[in-house]
Amino acid sequence: MKKIINLTICILVLFSTKVSAQDFSDDDFFCCSVNELYKTSAKNNESDIAKSDLKDNSEDIIYIEADESFRNENKQITILSGDTKIVRGSEILKSELTNVLQLKDRARLSGNVEYENEGLIIKAPYAEYNTKSSRTDFIAPVYKYSSLDISGKARYGVRLKNKTMFLKNSTYTTCDLINPDWNLISETTELNFETGVGKGKNVFLTVKGIPVFYSPFMQFSLDEQRKTGFLVPDFSGSWVKGPDVIAPFYWNIAENMDMLVQPSYIQERGSKIETNYRYLNKGYAGSVYFTYLDDDSTYKDRVRIQGDTRSNNDRYNFYARHEQTFKNNITIDLLYDKFSDKDYFDDFGTGISRTSTTYRTRHAKLNYSINGWDINSRFLGYQIFDKKLNSSAKPYDVLPEIKVRKRWDLSFLNYDLSTSLSKWNHISKVDGTRADIQIGVDKTFLMKGLSITPRLKIQHTSYDLDKQTSGLSSTPSKTIPIFTLDSEMTLSKKIKNTNIAHQIKPRLFYLYSAEEDQSDIPIFDTGLNEFTYSQLFRDNSYSGLDRNNDTNQLTFSLSSSFYNLDESRDLFTLSIGQILYLEDRNVSVDNNTTYNRSNSNIVAELEYNPTMKAKFTSTYLHDSRGRSDKTQKSIHSFQYRGEGNNVINASYRYRKNDIEQGDLSFAWGINSRLNLLGRWNYDFKNNLNGEDSGNIETLAGLEYESCCWKARLVKRKYKVDADTYEKDIQFQIMLKGFTDVGTPLGDLIAESIKGYTNKEY
Repeated sequence: MKKIINLTICILVLFSTKVSAQDFSDDDFFCCSVNELYKTSAKNNESDIAKSDLKDNSEDIIYIEADESFRNENKQITILSGDTKIVRGSEILKSELTNVLQLKDRARLSGNVEYENEGLIIKAPYAEYNTKSSRTDFIAPVYKYSSLDISGKARYGVRLKNKTMFLKNSTYTTCDLINPDWNLISETTELNFETGVGKGKNVFLTVKGIPVFYSPFMQFSLDEQRKTGFLVPDFSGSWVKGPDVIAPFYWNIAENMDMLVQPSYIQERGSKIETNYRYLNKGYAGSVYFTYLDDDSTYKDRVRIQGDTRSNNDRYNFYARHEQTFKNNITIDLLYDKFSDKDYFDDFGTGISRTSTTYRTRHAKLNYSINGWDINSRFLGYQIFDKKLNSSAKPYDVLPEIKVRKRWDLSFLNYDLSTSLSKWNHISKVDGTRADIQIGVDKTFLMKGLSITPRLKIQHTSYDLDKQTSGLSSTPSKTIPIFTLDSEMTLSKKIKNTNIAHQIKPRLFYLYSAEEDQSDIPIFDTGLNEFTYSQLFRDNSYSGLDRNNDTNQLTFSLSSSFYNLDESRDLFTLSIGQILYLEDRNVSVDNNTTYNRSNSNIVAELEYNPTMKAKFTSTYLHDSRGRSDKTQKSIHSFQYRGEGNNVINASYRYRKNDIEQGDLSFAWGINSRLNLLGRWNYDFKNNLNGEDSGNIETLAGLEYESCCWKARLVKRKYKVDADTYEKDIQFQIMLKGFTDVGTPLGDLIAESIKGYTNKEY
């Protein structure tokens, strides 16, 4: 039976001398070992292990357990054998043989030595424990920190009381130590579990045993805490012209702010600097981004060929965003975004942004809520990038706009008030001030399975204009009374012997909006809304405030749905509706178009969810009076979401005389580790050459994920203008708990494949 030896080695004897600092050198690294083999093997140790403060504030007694023991009183040596254990606070050392040298404050352990302290486990054939400083020296240690998924091995190792480990000729990985997929191999390594920082000298990063990166010095994070230091360099760009090199530096300024600085060199363009400063605090957050490319040589050559004689070819983007919420329900949102030139997105945009970025906005917004009142104000400006856009087609700047809204829900009647005052500015078009006020009253009557809501609203809009067209009023106005009557019936029944309920909802919506001549009113922010199912029940077919439709109309709609009571989800919903116009309509955006149809297109929407993982939606717009193609618009989409990141998307979009596109994308796991990625976006109307001219974007890729690393390889081809395609091959490797190498691809894949989730790794 194991006997417990409670040695009277207490603090008063062992720790009579307080140690404030300790140097590690060749002389004391494994000094005084009982075997000469240990003594000679220690001679190769470097003397560059840093000094560490080792203040001993502990007053714990050391407890020792063993199967057998022998005590030499003259030499003050205790020999322990069997299953020996030394326990001091949270430290536990186990071995088969332990020699306790009380006069030298040492315990020498051999045979299946195992050290454990606060989640760190170290195994070695031999170790020495300094009972005064709580320092433990190991030969050939194998370590593991399960909570951080960290493990490795070394030729020599030292564990200090301040939670720091020093290793010689060591490895570091988050993989299985037996056959790691990647390793960090260092000549010397310091792992500080107190600060969560690791440091290595003469470091090689290997993947599958192949060295892929070297650094004479490296600092890395052991946990998820942010650490100041250089990150792994990024290599991207063209494989033909050579790589673009980025050397990022991360600055952890404080708990609530940081900065990423990325100096880089771009092939054929020059040196570039990019900074991103972020801050976060209770109630506010923001960021400041700045990138600057000095004297872009490629851009200089291009503009010279185009006949531009500009002297400054520096390229830059300055972006600042601040959002803040105050205690008195005030929120502010400030955004400033400035680019050096109109060609910026053509040169530095990625994917579809190179062609779809027409303008970028800048704004200042303030919102205030109190006792049901909502007060909003904003300044809005733009920077235009579309060089084909003439001055008259540019949007208006808003300088500023103020809105005030309030609704009173009372037992006998409901009231609402909405007002706005805005200043509109344009370089070449009519601009000026617009004031709008809307007052509405309504009441909902509820009966069994039936709701009826009459509503009356008066809208008055007035203008004070500059640069008005000759012959038109500079102070036009309109006052429009609007009346709606919305009635809906709900019929529900549970299908016999099933858990499915069937609902039918017929709905009638009447709208009257008075006619008034609005031809002398300019268009600041108004357009004709797209005709959809929800548009059937709105009181104005125009967006913005510059136009009110003149209409006397009645909407008929019918909705049928099946609902699974056990799973609490819709199985199938079909809605269809049409507007019957009782009078012709004369108000339009261009002041010339008149509408004399007696009915609208028929619009239908369908949603079918056969399982929890599959969903099909469809929108269809039918023109019963069309002569040839009666289909005005049809959009059909299907999505299947399986386990993990498995997703399949298929969609078809058609708009008469405009677009006809198909889109197929997927991310699917062949097995538990390997995923296939793909997308094919095709324009049927643009397949003029019968070859690939209809392709908008094609993507093919692989994603491999193991327990400790993930790799992505993506090949893309996407259209940047009517006849030009861009091709690229991009690669990314992510080492769990360590770093990423290559081009970040998660967001790019998520944008191309709907439903794909870019998981943190």
